[in-house]
Amino acid sequence: MRLLDTRTAVLGGAVALLTGLVVVPLGLLGLRLLADPAAGIEALGNGLNLAAALNTLILSLSVLAFTVFVGVPLGWLVGRTDLPGARTWRAVCTVPYVVPPYITAIAWITLLNPTNGLLNRAMAGIAGPLDIYTLAGMTWVMGLAYTPFVMLATADSLSRMDASLEEQARIAGASPLRTLFAITLPMAAPGIWTGASFVLAASAASFGVPYLLASGAVEPDFVLTTRIYQALDLDPATGRPVAVALSLVLLAIGIGLPALGRLLQGRRKFTTVTGKATRAAPFALGRATPAALAFVGAYSAVAVALPLVTIAVTSLMGNFGRGLGADNLTLANYSAVLFERSDTLEAIGRSLFLAAAAATGAVLLGGLLGWMAKRTDARGRQVVVSLARLPYAVPGTVLALALILAFSQEIRLIVLERLTIGLALADTLWMLGLAYMVKFLAFPVGNTEAGLEATDASLEEQARIAGAGWGTTMAKITGPLLLPNLVAAWFLVFMPAFSEVTMSILLSGPDTRVVGTLLFELQTYGDPPSAAVLAMVVTVLVLGGNAGLRVMSRGKVGL
Repeated sequence: MRLLDTRTAVLGGAVALLTGLVVVPLGLLGLRLLADPAAGIEALGNGLNLAAALNTLILSLSVLAFTVFVGVPLGWLVGRTDLPGARTWRAVCTVPYVVPPYITAIAWITLLNPTNGLLNRAMAGIAGPLDIYTLAGMTWVMGLAYTPFVMLATADSLSRMDASLEEQARIAGASPLRTLFAITLPMAAPGIWTGASFVLAASAASFGVPYLLASGAVEPDFVLTTRIYQALDLDPATGRPVAVALSLVLLAIGIGLPALGRLLQGRRKFTTVTGKATRAAPFALGRATPAALAFVGAYSAVAVALPLVTIAVTSLMGNFGRGLGADNLTLANYSAVLFERSDTLEAIGRSLFLAAAAATGAVLLGGLLGWMAKRTDARGRQVVVSLARLPYAVPGTVLALALILAFSQEIRLIVLERLTIGLALADTLWMLGLAYMVKFLAFPVGNTEAGLEATDASLEEQARIAGAGWGTTMAKITGPLLLPNLVAAWFLVFMPAFSEVTMSILLSGPDTRVVGTLLFELQTYGDPPSAAVLAMVVTVLVLGGNAGLRVMSRGKVGL
């Protein structure tokens, strides 16, 4: 009986915590609009807000078109052809999303600022200055950043496809090109759409890139995320109804577009009627090899090498206005930013602490929820898992606003009618830590489920038969077996939490600045070399963490 009580109490507590952190905040967001529908209608009728919604839709579809146009050929080249060095090229081409997109945006601002951009200076007299502060600029930066998801989805889908279908088409007389478009790509379409749907959702939810590129424009192109921030920043009291209404529109676009795509894709089903699938022989590029290498190399140069080199060089410039002369390069910026500014090390320390705490909390909570889904027959367990995955699909701006509505007021707990405990989370590290944990909870849930699917449940049953309690079984049997999955999940939460910017800007206060907020301040207030120094620190830590994760997981986890 004690076994049942212990397990029920722990799992019940996990479900209650999930309810309080996900269901309650998102529910309050909807109730807030229902409580004042007039304010919502007025907000939706505002011309600037309608323009922001239209810009969000245009941006999402434009980024989708960019990533499919570039990502599908990349995925085919690195996943299904005899491209020389395909595995190396694949690893290089995943870097643009490992590095936070807002850092890439900082690099392109340095290059294509219409006033003094380094690339515009170099092209002076050859072509007019290019302006990065536009919707086209946002599409360019985000398209380069999100292309790896379509590329990886395409490559993985092609690697699992039955080679006999292509072979039969070739035997029937179809040319390689016709086979590619008539057999290969249609069969890979579901996998391609998986990556494309992520691109749609991520583009609609993006805040960092649109914010940076709108802040430097004379006539900024606002999207819903930046309008929500603007409404809360100008006047939190009167801006909240507007932010709530726009958040629900953003949620509808961010979740509705991918759902519509899945519905349309669902009408086209492809079934392989064969026995065991055979691995496809690499497609021989032949005389097209130089062109293929040029295509992959061009993407790597523009999306990876150019932004990273730009950030590195900018971090060494003593005076940004003096250009790239050797006499203008110095290491003094690193000393000034990392050691002379006290707020830099404080922000880095906070980000490291919050990311580690959020990762630990997410692994504990997500591990329990994943175990409940796979090892119990509790009613509604799949609903619970779906709720745990929901925050990752919800735009960060919407989730941050929901948490503000739920926890901005002091919560009072009365114990035994004598002891009163006050809990105020607004502008505290607690709020940021909870936001990170909730946002990335899907990673440990998914990793736990995957680990349990590969683990025989009889090991736990034998421990129970031998008299071990539930806690002992979890600590000595299940935990050690799942350790590689849980460690990987910890890093998958830690890395994006450390560099997270969308929720950080909305939830942090003057005394709780983190890396993301400090980096935005340095860039926004016109100190590109200092911003580049901090961007380099973030880039090195994120790339190092991803490389370490790949080594520990033998390449099975990590981008």
